[in-house]
Amino acid sequence: MGLKGMEIEMDIEEMIFGGKAVGEYEGQRVVTSYGIVGQRVQAKIKRVRQTHLEANTLQVIDKSPVEIEEACPHSGTCGGCSLQGVSYQWQVESKNEQVKALFSERKLVPSIWHKPVKSPRIEGYRNKMEFSFGNQERGGQLTLGMHQRGRRYDVVDTAHCNLVDEDFRHIRTATVTFFRERQVQPYHKISHNGTLRHLVVRKAAFTSEIMVNLVTANAPELLVNEWKERLLSLELGGDLASILWTVNNQVADTVQSDHIQCLYGKESIRESLLGLNFTITPFSFFQTNSYAAECLYEIATSFLSETDQNVYDLYCGLGTITQLMARRASKVTGIELVTEAVQQARKDAQLNGFENCSFIAGDVKETLDQLPGKPDALILDPPRAGVHHKAMADLLAMKPEKMIYISCNPRTLVDNLEQATAAGWHIESAQCVDLFPNTPHVECVVLMSKKEAN
Repeated sequence: MGLKGMEIEMDIEEMIFGGKAVGEYEGQRVVTSYGIVGQRVQAKIKRVRQTHLEANTLQVIDKSPVEIEEACPHSGTCGGCSLQGVSYQWQVESKNEQVKALFSERKLVPSIWHKPVKSPRIEGYRNKMEFSFGNQERGGQLTLGMHQRGRRYDVVDTAHCNLVDEDFRHIRTATVTFFRERQVQPYHKISHNGTLRHLVVRKAAFTSEIMVNLVTANAPELLVNEWKERLLSLELGGDLASILWTVNNQVADTVQSDHIQCLYGKESIRESLLGLNFTITPFSFFQTNSYAAECLYEIATSFLSETDQNVYDLYCGLGTITQLMARRASKVTGIELVTEAVQQARKDAQLNGFENCSFIAGDVKETLDQLPGKPDALILDPPRAGVHHKAMADLLAMKPEKMIYISCNPRTLVDNLEQATAAGWHIESAQCVDLFPNTPHVECVVLMSKKEAN
């Protein structure tokens, strides 16, 4: 009998960055979908490789000795937070060691590896949550929450999610109750029947302004206005500043807009970071943990000095880092692909009183020739895919004095760092900043220079 499809039991001996875990079965290395060191799990082998077996974890048989805290009641089924129940100190140290291992595999050796930075908040820290409508059981009642672990279409009703605060939970519960009462069906990803797709809730950590965005395939306007009134009747700790309705008739299961309508308030909310104000629009990117983002940005800006006259901030989004860097550098230019984000960044920079900020809308690979002169420093904060190889080569060829790389995906970070060190760059320092407690994810900020190592 072949190994593929076999169900096995094994002890988790190692964790790999990104949430996967490693055990052993009859002398063979097994990489499974999730697990915590010290657990005994049941797993199903899905693929046989030359060097290892790939598996999906089916269930945890015995807990790990490091699981010492009470987990969220959804932890057994929800696919969101695989490190719940583990002490936070252990989480941070484990993620730091996993990122170090990625560096070590590529022989990347920073002069200084700083201690990891903890999030100021461990629970209730998210300023955005994208809930999905669905059914936890086929033919069952409407659910609203997160996708079930290991199952692409089933949705767990996450009424008690610990990553968000009470206002998120009130809005989620009021919404799913409203549509259950009216027997409105979720949008089915295969048949494309049904109406309800997503509920996106944002709450600014430091201003408490709340935005709620209901995403549907189609819905009578009278119905969404009734839903709006239900939300306005809620007693919330924050300020419900924006209620939006987005129509998305695309096949892809992503939050996007064919049409958006403001049902109440305004089409944006305001957040404050390190004394600056930023405007968050429905589809703009903003770090999901404002508390830890302040720690991350303070580290990044500390790498600049008054001698840095010309700084480029690539993948700048709403210009958050651009404006914070403008406090220290003489001139900062941000580049961002999303035109809407660039337009908003320009407005916010003006409102924050910066005259040394400018922004270019376009792809980094295609706009480098528009940049004004040789940079003293480059700031990189790319999407999870990292910097395209050709774009990275062009950036390195610009020969700035220093490069500050902020990454939400250390796996692609080390790809770019390997390319940089091969071109003669030196990694001065690296540091993990935990923006995602109770999950396997972490941010990493790296300082590089063209100078020779001492």
